[in-house]
Amino acid sequence: MKHLFTLFFLIFSMGSYAQNQPVQKEEVKLTELNKKQIIDSLAQQLEEFYIRPNAVGDIKKKLNENYKKGLYKDLVKPNDFAGKLSSDLVEASKDLHFAVRYDPEWTKDQLKKGDKEVQKKIKAEELAEAKKKNFGFQQARILEGNIGYLKFDYFEDPAIGSETAAATMQFLSSTDALIIDLRQNNGGAMEMGQFLSSYFYSGKELPLYKYYTNDKNRKKVEREMWLLPSVPGKRMEDVDIYILTSNTTFSAAEWMSYSLQNLKRVTIVGEKTAGGAHPIDRKILPNGFSVNIPFGEVKDPITNTDFEGKGVTPDVLCKSEEAVNTSHILALQKLSAKNKELSNHLDWYVPIVKNRQKKANVDAAILKSYQGKYGKVELKYENDNLYYKWNNIATLLLIPLEQDLFLLDGIDEFRIKIVSENNVVTGFKRIYQDGQEKFYKKE
Repeated sequence: MKHLFTLFFLIFSMGSYAQNQPVQKEEVKLTELNKKQIIDSLAQQLEEFYIRPNAVGDIKKKLNENYKKGLYKDLVKPNDFAGKLSSDLVEASKDLHFAVRYDPEWTKDQLKKGDKEVQKKIKAEELAEAKKKNFGFQQARILEGNIGYLKFDYFEDPAIGSETAAATMQFLSSTDALIIDLRQNNGGAMEMGQFLSSYFYSGKELPLYKYYTNDKNRKKVEREMWLLPSVPGKRMEDVDIYILTSNTTFSAAEWMSYSLQNLKRVTIVGEKTAGGAHPIDRKILPNGFSVNIPFGEVKDPITNTDFEGKGVTPDVLCKSEEAVNTSHILALQKLSAKNKELSNHLDWYVPIVKNRQKKANVDAAILKSYQGKYGKVELKYENDNLYYKWNNIATLLLIPLEQDLFLLDGIDEFRIKIVSENNVVTGFKRIYQDGQEKFYKKE
């Protein structure tokens, strides 16, 4: 099933296409006959497999008109020709999944796929490539307040990626909320979405996706994907889940987001996604070329719709670059509201995250007004900064979290809150994470 749902995002591929191709031993130049053979073969593949048969005629017409007009005449380099065909296919179909590639080594191996040694070679190469990318999993860490953060950039086939996925989920299994970052995820095997989604439920039988694909001669093959009855390790059925999206979140990444959103299991934070809902298959073309063709349709079991051409709309809209901090604050605030005993502990981190998103900028005149003696402590303004001097022994930089709230550089046991009455500074409070406070009067 890996190739069935390996989804290729054209927007990214066009810009970096040539450098991603294998280095050729000698420069290949395409003839007009080569190009015509590729276009004709592509038309046949569209007729047999493309999910929208009514659109095939218009797509073929567009490609043939471009050929007759000589728009491909100067494109003698294979990667240039592949890029132009890809953009023309997308323009004619409005389907972002179309992509033509030039990779003669791949097509050569695919034509000999029945050979056991070639099969072994293909699998070994796929595994080696997946290992280099850690099967898509880029980051797993714990944020302030015991909030888990997981970033992965594509959906690997669980047949080779499930062990890494399971190990990652176990690392995050004791967190109180989980942020899943799919902002740079362009899709892949939907089975990985099924595998990960199954960690967020326990003892439930729920369908995630239902779909059909076109086999040879347009024979329709129908399937459904449900939550898996078993996954390795601990489930996270009671943990709040936040999924981060951007306008380049694509395909299988969109499907995982859309499915869990419709099941009301996640909160999506960020930007509307790209809108590519169709699974693809990679078909061989002549002269070392291949094409990714959308050959199936997926529907959500709850809405009985998809997001093709529309994208998935987040529950909380914000710029993608703000999504991590926005979701982190949401997670802290929700946990604080649910558990009053931990509210002081959790609320402690909110100003830090807010300041990370937008740094507090306190006017110099205000900082100067905080100067003075407060018992054994002196607050002093120097070099555009406010410093905390204790008993003439230690000097610490005060980092503003808010206009009157400061973090001591290197110390997290307490913070400084300036107290004013009628716009006159009267003292400051030491505020501790457990909610205790101690007041120091200004002399």
